[in-house]
Amino acid sequence: MRVADQIINTIIEAGTDTIFSLSGNQIMPIYDAALDQDIRIIHTRHEAGAVFMADGYARSSGRTGIALCTAGPGFTNALGPLFSLKSSESPVVLITGDSPHAMDGRQPFQELDQTAISAELVKESWRLTNSAAIGDAISEAMRLARSGRHGPVHLAIPEDMLAEPAQPSLFSVDDMADDTSFAIATPDLNAILRALDDFQKPLILTGATLALNRGHHAIRQIMDKHHIPVIALTSPRGLNDPMQGKLGDILRAADGIILLDKAPDFTLGFGTPDIMPDAKIVACAAQSETVTLCNQVFQGNMIWGCIADPMLTVAALAASALRKRSSAWKTSVNKLLVKRPDQVTKTKTKTSPNITPAMIMQGFANCIDTRKPPLMVCDGGEFGQWAQAGLPDPLALAAHIFTNGTSGGIGGGLPQAIGMAVANPGRHVVAFMGDGSAGFHLAEIETARRANVPVIFIIGNDYRWGAEVEIQKNRYGEDRIHSCDLDADTRYDLIAEGFGVNGILVETADQIEPAIRGALAHDGVSVINILMTGIAAPSF
Repeated sequence: MRVADQIINTIIEAGTDTIFSLSGNQIMPIYDAALDQDIRIIHTRHEAGAVFMADGYARSSGRTGIALCTAGPGFTNALGPLFSLKSSESPVVLITGDSPHAMDGRQPFQELDQTAISAELVKESWRLTNSAAIGDAISEAMRLARSGRHGPVHLAIPEDMLAEPAQPSLFSVDDMADDTSFAIATPDLNAILRALDDFQKPLILTGATLALNRGHHAIRQIMDKHHIPVIALTSPRGLNDPMQGKLGDILRAADGIILLDKAPDFTLGFGTPDIMPDAKIVACAAQSETVTLCNQVFQGNMIWGCIADPMLTVAALAASALRKRSSAWKTSVNKLLVKRPDQVTKTKTKTSPNITPAMIMQGFANCIDTRKPPLMVCDGGEFGQWAQAGLPDPLALAAHIFTNGTSGGIGGGLPQAIGMAVANPGRHVVAFMGDGSAGFHLAEIETARRANVPVIFIIGNDYRWGAEVEIQKNRYGEDRIHSCDLDADTRYDLIAEGFGVNGILVETADQIEPAIRGALAHDGVSVINILMTGIAAPSF
């Protein structure tokens, strides 16, 4: 057995059944090894698309996503998404081929110090030059991506290592996955439980690793069993995101807040006194830097801080005995969380001459069964914000909605949706994006068709880079808007047909619902190109 075979076997043993990849010279031994194993390679049109697909796969499945790219420009093409993945705390392992180890320093084809470049964008970055340790390194990378605060890991593997004989692994995947050494210490757990019992209006704030859409049943237990609200802060708009309702009012009302692996960063208004004026703070995080920052920011209001695995901590809190409390506080929080600006809730009638983003989202809401919803991914930009704010029944659908995350990067929604569909066979995935963000990875529509997945891409087409137009208008004036327009003649529905998928053009409001219903009834890929009026993202 070769090292390449060992890599494939290790990935399968860890529970991942799909690799997202764009081929190249240095990784062909891994392709050869995959041929005889029960694992699927989704071949993409761009390396960044492969990474975003692995991201969607990982975030929607509870498994580790694997992206596989070649050396040199293959590696550099894959770099773009890593900043977004690290911000979204997405458990993805990027494996890249590398120039032969035996030729180091002699300028072989595509020689590059990959780990020096990727180090700031991932949790860890290694170049593997000992073939005897590669099997264990793959296991460790997949464990590390899902331990503590989740995030991407990069492994560069020289081509000549892949053909060498495999060595027995020192550790099994199960041994590494069952590591509980980072569990919360009993004194720390007791301190958090005492604080929760003392608080009259407690609130738990988390980062992306503990978001409901990651499938953490323990979070539901905390909310349902203990009546304590848990909110994940994952928006690049911070407290100004209408998808989070009146979050500012909730923070001002809380008398105690548990920051569970969540730093007081821009998404929390930097934790200034006007944001949480009456709250006592407890910080529990996977990284000591987060606890230190909390101590600096909250000073006298911080009553406890500790370091522990956030997922194990949530499970421990869910299983613990807390004093019985009424559901009144949680109910009041939920009412504030579902508040939406008037721009979202008061849509124009179907007879309106112009389609607005709110009308699109109302049409979508009328077409889906919230008891059996599709998975939904909202890209960034103005239409992406409209989509997030306009999704129906936000509390019930929270576990089914994914966004572009705190990085604010746009363009990943299209390939992320493909990865989600691959990870959740038979379930529709709907991706909302503007015409600007759609263009980043438009060619991956063809990848979706070859992968034979039921994905619907809804493009809100206002012929412009909406967010930038709004910045120009607000900062510099109406007469200073320029160079952020897109071509009104671009027909995304016809482009879709050229890729061999179902393309639908929507020009009037009465066409919205039939188009969406038709796409939901279609087993394959659909692109709905909706010509709409560009409107600034909603806000209170």
